[in-house]
Formats: sequence, C-alpha cells, structure tokens
Amino acid sequence: MAPEGEAPGTPEPGDGPDDLRSASAWPPGRVVVVTATYRERATIAALCRHVLAVDPALQLLVVDDDSPDGTADAVREIARDQPRLHLHVRRGRRGLGSAIVEGFRAAHRHGFHVAVNMDADGSHDPDDIPRLLAALEPVGGVPAAVALGSRRVPGGRTVGWPLSRHVASALVNWFTRWVVWLPVHDASTGFRAVRLETFAALGGAFEPGYAFQEDLLLHIHRAGGRIVEVPITFTNRTEGQSKAGLRQSLEGIAALLRMAVRARMPSRP
Repeated sequence: MAPEGEAPGTPEPGDGPDDLRSASAWPPGRVVVVTATYRERATIAALCRHVLAVDPALQLLVVDDDSPDGTADAVREIARDQPRLHLHVRRGRRGLGSAIVEGFRAAHRHGFHVAVNMDADGSHDPDDIPRLLAALEPVGGVPAAVALGSRRVPGGRTVGWPLSRHVASALVNWFTRWVVWLPVHDASTGFRAVRLETFAALGGAFEPGYAFQEDLLLHIHRAGGRIVEVPITFTNRTEGQSKAGLRQSLEGIAALLRMAVRARMPSRP
C-alpha cells in the first residue's frame, strides 16, 4: 500500500479519476486471487488471511466499490505488513461484473497468468484454490481456459440455502445450459480460475452485473476455450447480507435473454 498521506499511485487504465489503489509495484507472481466487495467488513479480514496462507506464492487483489462500512480500511490495515495484498477502491461506479473485469485487467497488466475469482462473504473455501489451478493444467490432459468451482457436478453441493434459492439457481443454470447453449452445469458460480491470456484476447464488453459470470463463459466458449468443472461445497454466508435484490434479479434475467440472442448469432472468426 502507498504510505499514509501519500497519493495511492498514478491511475492505471480503467481507473476512475477519484479511485484509490495500492502502489503500482506488485511482487512478481503467476496467480492472483480477485474478490469484488461491497459492505463485506465482517468477513474480508478472515478471507485475506486465509487466501494468503493457502500458498506463499498467491497474491490477492480486493476491488471494493467504496463500501460505507469500512471494508477497504480493514484490507488496508492488513496490507501494511503484507505486500501480497492489493486494494483498489472504485469511486463513482458499482457492479459485480465490472469490478471483476477491472481486477482481471489489473492482474494481466501486472504480468499474472491466472486470476482466481471468489466471493468475499465466506461462501467459497480458499483451500479449494489449488484444486482449481490443478484443473487448468491436468496431467496428461488438455489445458483449460477456465476451471469452475461447481456446485452442480458429482461431489459438489450447497449448504444453508433456502428452497427458493435452490429453485432460482436451478432455473438460471437450466436456462444457461439449454437456451444459451453453454455446456456447463454451474455457469453462475463465482468461484473460478481464469487464464488471463484467454480473457485478454476476448476484448469487447461484458454484462456489468451478476450475469457477468455466465457472460464471460459464453465469450470463452464461443472463442473455443475449454471449460472444466471441479466439485466444491458452497456454504451460504453467515455474516452480512446478500446484495442480490429484486432489481439485480430483473437485470440478470434481461442479461440472460440478451445472451440467448447472442448465442444464436454466428461467431466471429
């Protein structure tokens, strides 16, 4: 982090003019974990410490949408003694998908090869990160562009959801598989390892909200990238509140309909 009282650094491409971010110099590395946050102070410190303890080579970038609860302050406190922890506070804009995109682009600019996206609310287990990374490079197999932490393949499960969320998730993933023609079982999972070379080659715009997760996979699939699924246990948050309300649900439905139309358009060479 930049020292207190100093500017956080020269804005990088994609930063807003009022954004705050870590110093430009990151330790060299291959894999960075990216988590997008808004009002996650209750869980972010534990996540930061757990991720960085999984492997001494891992780095973590927190992209925070200017949370009013002090999420960024909690990250900044840990980062004072931890050079592998980075923070980008976005000002004047909000949205899960756009935050992840900015995080991925920052990781690519810093020379990383893989970004692991995960939620900051405790629903994803950082100890599963090595399994996702291994799935990208299977021994004797074909390398993958994306490894998904899947709740909907044998061995995967969800803990703590009410029936309504199980039904909504099942409908979204049915639509994505059979109408959008995306051949995966859990396209909406937010736990995934993405090869940044593949991501950077896609270009173009992505859905800015929660439907970014499905949209990124659609882009990769249509570009010929291989997608694999690794079973995980998803545990519903026990701290804080979900940010997915009625508005976000309606926006997600509209985005899936747009994706279904795009799926039927010829792929660009």
